[in-house]
Amino acid sequence: MEAGEASWSIPSRRCDTSDNTGNTRFRKRLFPDLVYAEPVTRASTGTYRGTSTVERQADRRRRLLDAALEIVGTQGLSALTVRGVCELAKVGPRFFYEAFPDLDALAAGLLLEVQRSALERAQAAIAETPGEPADRIRAGVAALITDLTDDPRRAQIAFAQAYGSPALMRSRFDGMRQVAQVIIEQTRLVLHLPDGQDLAVAATSQLITGGAAELVLVWLDGGLDIGRAELIDLVADFAIAMVDRLPAVAARIE
Repeated sequence: MEAGEASWSIPSRRCDTSDNTGNTRFRKRLFPDLVYAEPVTRASTGTYRGTSTVERQADRRRRLLDAALEIVGTQGLSALTVRGVCELAKVGPRFFYEAFPDLDALAAGLLLEVQRSALERAQAAIAETPGEPADRIRAGVAALITDLTDDPRRAQIAFAQAYGSPALMRSRFDGMRQVAQVIIEQTRLVLHLPDGQDLAVAATSQLITGGAAELVLVWLDGGLDIGRAELIDLVADFAIAMVDRLPAVAARIE
């Protein structure tokens, strides 16, 4: 220190650095006695603009699923890319991989969502419909087909696009088994079937599920020149006839 130069020091105190501009290291070297407060960030609180981390993650996942629905439902599964779905959803690629491990998982998640919605609607219709078993079956068929075909994009994903991906085919099979299980439960309930007819009930439910799915696919492809109401009646009549014959089938094969 030069002669005559005033001696001074900075007392130890807490300094808010929430307005950090990148020169914190320089200031710490210049003023080593300062105690720097950690800035409050979205990482430390989990909240940004009033929404939590979980809420933001759910919102991004929702946008990715909606974007996938638009792309796959209008252009086909082959058009689905990480870049394309992220651009449409306005979600960065890093956040895509936070929500889904790959495109197959995104497509499978979308198909599962479509299937669940239709199945829940069918179950509700069956439960809410009074009358004969045939009336309940018809209500369930109508609800299922209506939910899946109201939006042409959902119909494409549920019935057509699954053939383009092994992962989607697996999801489709899983969904069809869930539908078949509902048919099994409802058949036992409305027909008061005794125990010991598991094979007949399972086989009948799988035939109804698979046959109905293929019939809807043919209709979507233009192979059946009928309206949706007629399609629903056709599938319902087919299902009712098979259920009515179930006791006789069980007597032969059990």
